Amino acid sequence: MPMSTRGDDALHVLRYRRPSTVWTDALPVGNGHRAAMCEGRAAGERLHLNEGTAWSGPAPDEPRTNASGGAEALAAVRSAIADGDLDLADRLVRQQQTPWAQAFLPFGTLDVALLDHDEASASLLERSLDLRTGVAAHAYTVQGLGTVRHETRADAVTGAIVHRVLADEPVRLEVRLTGPFPTVDSAHGADAPPALVAHWHLPVDVPPGHAEPPAPIRYDVDHGRRGAVAVAADSAAEVADRTLRTAARREHLITIGTATADHDGDAVSAAASIAVPTSTARADGVDAASLRTAHITAHRALYDRCALDLPVAAEVAELDTDERILRAQHEDDPGLAALSFHYGRYLLMSASRPGGLPANLQGIWNAELPGPWSSGYTTNINLEMAYWPAETTNLAECHEPLLEFVDRVSSGPGAVAARELYGADGWVLHHNTDPWGFSGAVVGEPSWSTWPMGGVWLSLHLWEHWLFAGDREWLRDAAWPVLARTARFALDWIQSDGGRAWTSPSTSPEHRWLDADGTPRAIGLMATMDAELLRALSAACTEGARVLGIDEPWVTALADLTALLPPVAVDRRGRIAEWSAEVEDAEPDHRHLSHLVGLFPLGLITPDATPDLAVAAGESILGRGPESTGWALAWRALMWARLQDGERVHAQLRMLLRSADQTGEGDGSAHRGGVYRNLFSAHPPFQIDGNLGFTAAVAEALVQSHGEAIELLPALPAAWPEGAVRGIRARGGVTVDVTWSAGRVAQVTLRSARVQSVRLRGAGLDERIVELVPNRATTIETMTEDARPRAMKEHSW
Repeated sequence: MPMSTRGDDALHVLRYRRPSTVWTDALPVGNGHRAAMCEGRAAGERLHLNEGTAWSGPAPDEPRTNASGGAEALAAVRSAIADGDLDLADRLVRQQQTPWAQAFLPFGTLDVALLDHDEASASLLERSLDLRTGVAAHAYTVQGLGTVRHETRADAVTGAIVHRVLADEPVRLEVRLTGPFPTVDSAHGADAPPALVAHWHLPVDVPPGHAEPPAPIRYDVDHGRRGAVAVAADSAAEVADRTLRTAARREHLITIGTATADHDGDAVSAAASIAVPTSTARADGVDAASLRTAHITAHRALYDRCALDLPVAAEVAELDTDERILRAQHEDDPGLAALSFHYGRYLLMSASRPGGLPANLQGIWNAELPGPWSSGYTTNINLEMAYWPAETTNLAECHEPLLEFVDRVSSGPGAVAARELYGADGWVLHHNTDPWGFSGAVVGEPSWSTWPMGGVWLSLHLWEHWLFAGDREWLRDAAWPVLARTARFALDWIQSDGGRAWTSPSTSPEHRWLDADGTPRAIGLMATMDAELLRALSAACTEGARVLGIDEPWVTALADLTALLPPVAVDRRGRIAEWSAEVEDAEPDHRHLSHLVGLFPLGLITPDATPDLAVAAGESILGRGPESTGWALAWRALMWARLQDGERVHAQLRMLLRSADQTGEGDGSAHRGGVYRNLFSAHPPFQIDGNLGFTAAVAEALVQSHGEAIELLPALPAAWPEGAVRGIRARGGVTVDVTWSAGRVAQVTLRSARVQSVRLRGAGLDERIVELVPNRATTIETMTEDARPRAMKEHSW
């Protein structure tokens, strides 16, 4: 099969010759603080703007608090469960619910149009997103004018959204700003220098779209937060009615700053401080190309750390991305998998950077009020999955917003919720949260609302960060206090009679079981997920105490208590039991596989250490049926990777890359994962965890390090017989580069930040101990240079 000279672009560039028709056609840019979706219109551009701090809230407490809680309320729930009165238990836990977490907001739309020319006079040539540069671009021809090119980036240096227009002949621009919120009437910040400013009241309370009964979006114009967008041009412009018009030039630079502030803060000046310096620098003669180069250099410092090279056929490389998606329905495209791997890393880089908030369900992009599921944080799988590729694909900095968020909530709102709801020490987090640290159980079905293990799971992200980085000072100062708070809650939450232990109330997220009468139940039986998360927490605390030389009684107490929890069991069908008793699933094909958390991500079930449970885990995945949502397919791919089944990994990845736009009646499309034309993963609708789970699954198929050894190609699909990956991170702070041919390791290079010995094994590689020293690459060859595949020898790495 002939390889394309455009192969590298085919692995790193989304490309189209059709205009956007829906939001999921648009192309995303972001720098973790500001973002835009770029439609790529002929004769102009439309940018859907987002600001990372633009969330509704904080909502006033009084209208939202209807929960009854405390130790007595929890004791009543536990008593009802112990008595077998599950109807009463259901009613009691509903009394502990609090309305909802807050929503991530859209932040305005910026339309850029050519004055004196309309869309009918223009012909789109191409639009693209280069993941290597973080630049979205499109070009078109205009009758009598020639070619016009637009570029948009979320600048990695200045923080601004930068829109650049280059034309063969001088053109005039009209820039119009619109938004979804009431306008602030005061002239607050009016002396700021940008030419175009919008200043808005932000809502204090946005109910989710599924709220029953529906509730209104609420504003508090006297005390609520405000947001601002500032737009600056690099030359003189006329401004009127939220519209900016420029003089005719061949090159224009439009910069956009966004900000939010408390009611007495100055959002306008904050937005202007982002937009104006870049524009002023350009007006003062600083080369726009130099500004662009500085951004690309900063962007690539992260992006280039990790790369996957899979073959791309010449005829495939010439196709647009939407055409490749359709082609991949019936012909495998390894290069599309590599493009999607890189896209996931790009999206995490764009949505989550130090100093910002964690990525939400839609990353940092949302154009709806409210967005899908409020574009919030769902902590029973989705928020965790969004960060699974952070450490393995060398983006540890992008993990920081989540780690800092967990620290903040665990020491503040989560601690209040644990005390007031349950009379417990430590901290708790349930199904949903938001930047304000909402920690209660939201109003809704107890199957998803009454799940107090969110804090336990998120705390383990700090432990994982330590395992990859190995920074003892960070473990002591940052991770250990969070783990200790989580352990204090666990000690109060776990029930024991001295011979056995259990949790109550307990749910397996979003799933239910059938009682003897066939009634679906959520509350009552201890869920396997609880035990696995608590065992993992105890193991982390025990090892952390050993590393830090800490001798505290609670560490031993937690280890003793979790040892009494029921072990993972295999049911009569040969599957991992989801609950502590043999029951029938209310939804046999349910998308959640919470009872397999011990397989991935926790690594408590492995083919080597627990072979019987590994087999049962595989049966559990198969038992859920072949179809599911985007993120659920990604989780299955990760689990199959841990089970070292490359063919099933490949099958799940191909399902993830189906066209989400190609659905029909009766095909289960309501829960049919796939990708939209811009490669956003479909739940449906779009959820970023499907993209990020895809990237994590590919990394897990190529390199694993959760056991005693670093394993190379443990779940390599047979459809990828040749390839290379660079910059995968293993626990212990080891960076791994691997090339392979005929499904076997051809060469591996290891780098370590410290002196250490690692055990290494893989396909075609005899197991061995490798001694690593800092600042020195250790390379192992398993085949001669001449025998290596041509594509691998032509790397530019």
